[in-house]
Amino acid sequence: MQWRQGDVLIELTHESTNGMVKKEDSLLVRGEGRYHGHFATGDVTVFLNDENIYLSVHSEAKIEHLHTETKEFTGEHQPITLAQGTYRVIRQREYNPYEKKIMLVQD
Repeated sequence: MQWRQGDVLIELTHESTNGMVKKEDSLLVRGEGRYHGHFATGDVTVFLNDENIYLSVHSEAKIEHLHTETKEFTGEHQPITLAQGTYRVIRQREYNPYEKKIMLVQD
């Protein structure tokens, strides 16, 4: 199962979060502006594994697009509700032919 919220793809996985580093905050991906981003809210733990982001949802959680300082809903993307499970967060990438490299997309 997969869900998309702007430049972020969330997919259900059976990978274990054992040995991954627990993230101190719930910001998954910061938007191109300094003041908004994709956050995990609810009963969830966010983990980092190299450059990959994983979510361990303990009962129910949401992915919400919020203002980074006030945590208010921005209205840009509707929330996504996730059931208990483990999820991988994938950032969208695009090829820039002028710079001849793959870049992360930011919304």
